[in-house]
Amino acid sequence: MISPPPSDWRDLQRQVSRIFQRSGLNSETNKMITTTRGTVNIDVYAEDSSIQPSTTYICECKYWKSNVPKTVVHALRSVVQDYGANWGFIISSAGFQSGAYEVAANSPIKLLTWSEFQELYVDRWIHNYMFQRLGEVDPLVEYTEPINSRIFRKAERLDTKKQQQFRQLREKYWPLGFFAIHLTASSGSILRNLPLRRNMQNLNAIETGLPDELLGAIYLSDFVDILCRNAREAIAAFDQVFGERA
Repeated sequence: MISPPPSDWRDLQRQVSRIFQRSGLNSETNKMITTTRGTVNIDVYAEDSSIQPSTTYICECKYWKSNVPKTVVHALRSVVQDYGANWGFIISSAGFQSGAYEVAANSPIKLLTWSEFQELYVDRWIHNYMFQRLGEVDPLVEYTEPINSRIFRKAERLDTKKQQQFRQLREKYWPLGFFAIHLTASSGSILRNLPLRRNMQNLNAIETGLPDELLGAIYLSDFVDILCRNAREAIAAFDQVFGERA
């Protein structure tokens, strides 16, 4: 999944809106909208302007201990219709009563658990957010790739001690740099079964050289943060050897 379970109703709204935003949509929480029957406060409002005509989503976030009843579905259907939105999402931490599914059938209302909501947007999240973040790793890829004549020429001008430090850093960090390339080439598909350590018996030499915390990450958001943080630390170490960004 993209993110851990929300801690409360505010966190549920924040995380839903953030997933929309990182998937390429415009989104905000607690938005007041004007419908044909008056103003309504919306938990999460999102608009996808990447397609034309744009698509509008109105979301109710229910951080409840009990299943959502059909009355909530009826209410959201009315708001979606009165506002002219394309879709209405009810995202529940507990689930839904059977009657809620009956009311939502053949309507623009989707009833989603936290994991089901994330699954709808995981591919767009990877494309729009994760791949953008991977740009932070590019300098590490240059420092560690097998053949980079520009970097090697600069390394040859270093003194003996710094050349040794450069070789040691390359040996230490090449798995991380190569993994970033592999991640992009696979379109993120290798992250569909986190944590990576779950399949440790199938990991190759590159992946077993990755940081422990990266192998143990179970959420995509944490995985990307850990990857980029380790890459920044590695890049800083290389920069120090060269006295600048090589």
